Amino acid sequence: MQVIGQWKSRFILSRLGLAALLLLSPGCFSQSTPSENIAKAQDFEPAKCLTTEEANLLADQAFQLINLERAAEGISPVASDSKLTNVASDFACRMVELGFFGHRDPITDDGPANRSVAGKYRFYMVGENLAEGQETAADVVRLWMESESHREIILGQQWKEAGVAVRNGSDGSIYWVAEFGDPLDF
Repeated sequence: MQVIGQWKSRFILSRLGLAALLLLSPGCFSQSTPSENIAKAQDFEPAKCLTTEEANLLADQAFQLINLERAAEGISPVASDSKLTNVASDFACRMVELGFFGHRDPITDDGPANRSVAGKYRFYMVGENLAEGQETAADVVRLWMESESHREIILGQQWKEAGVAVRNGSDGSIYWVAEFGDPLDF
């Protein structure tokens, strides 16, 4: 089980916003017979990153526990943000698929700020907590609270929004990602 240091990033964007990047992916349609579908299914390699209902429940539990920790310290709760949740989910899957654990992508060298911009999240500052291997939300939040740097992120008064994701690898690994944001348009 691992927990690595928090990551905070300041990224000031103008009120005018970023130039929008549009990623267009054409749909793919094909016709095949049922026997061809069976043959294709036998050759299918399962996804390395699994999004299960249980993983989503664990992420929701971790999010609620984070807000309970904030409340216990008299700090306003963070609101759930779908863009930060997507950033967290995508990064958790990236770690599963590439088999790494860290705040920077070993291929692109992208950190939390780069990923948040790519996820179209506009912010003054973002923070990130990661963990690997914990099986319950209580375990991961307790470990984060026992680490000074992770605790600082969770209890940061600047955060207004957060997104949490839990993803399972096909090998049974569990990755936890919590993204925190101080948005431009809160």
